[in-house]
Amino acid sequence: MSSSTKAVGVFVLVFLVLACFQTASALGPRHDLFGSGRVVGVEAPNLLKIKLQDKDKIITVRLIGVGSPKNRERLKGLGRDVQNFIFKFDVWEQSRDYVKSLLHNKTVQVWARKWDSYDEKHRLLAYIRIPAQEGDPVDLNGEIIRKGMGFVTRDYVHVTFADYRSFEQDAKKHSRGMWRGISTSKISSNR
Repeated sequence: MSSSTKAVGVFVLVFLVLACFQTASALGPRHDLFGSGRVVGVEAPNLLKIKLQDKDKIITVRLIGVGSPKNRERLKGLGRDVQNFIFKFDVWEQSRDYVKSLLHNKTVQVWARKWDSYDEKHRLLAYIRIPAQEGDPVDLNGEIIRKGMGFVTRDYVHVTFADYRSFEQDAKKHSRGMWRGISTSKISSNR
């Protein structure tokens, strides 16, 4: 093996190691790559069934920071105009279809918290990343909120709250998804 071939090999190895650290640092030290797999079911916009590649196992994943536009308890704080719009236009079904379209024939990365990894129903609390051919992976959790197909929750501590809150405000401002049912004069930052 020539020295130039060795140098290229070392460069590629260093590049791959650095890329792994960059991906891991996107969520900070509180999360680990739980695994990769194919989504085999979208039960709700924020609830997935994933068949892990390295294990012959299907897991249920609850997306961290994403509220479904069907949960009646959470909808109470959204206001009557938004609630009516969500039910009239079946935004929950639209949201689920949107999530399905993003995940169709894709292998995803599951990033779970290092502590309190499961909710009370023993669903893995995770961020889902969809690897892109170019650029950064798509943050599924954030994308749902960005498109107005879900809303930011505070039920589980998540490091992305500020970013997701900004995505939600932008979705409201531009009347995307469920926020088409709200007048711009009613947009507030409380909740």
